[in-house]
Amino acid sequence: MKTWKKYQEDAAGYFRSIGLNASTDATIKGVRTSHDVDVLVTSYYVGFEITWVVECKQWKTPVNKLHVLGLREIVSDVGADRGILLSESGFQSGAIEAANLTNI
Repeated sequence: MKTWKKYQEDAAGYFRSIGLNASTDATIKGVRTSHDVDVLVTSYYVGFEITWVVECKQWKTPVNKLHVLGLREIVSDVGADRGILLSESGFQSGAIEAANLTNI
């Protein structure tokens, strides 16, 4: 198994270990288009469906602002409750700033 695929599977495994449903390489339909996401996490809480879009970046460089903004657009388009961006190399300062005060 490729290391990036294992990273996705490990992330999904973590969410499953805490009682959530998680699928890898999922396609989710948005208002404007469909999106392929690394991990789709769903659960129910007091009768409401909770949806999280998880992107796993096993890169050698930190994630930049454009990737955070892109995930924010996907989360908005599909109506997810939260977007989660996992990175093995951290985040650039602009990426952190772009995520502040959002659901990313």
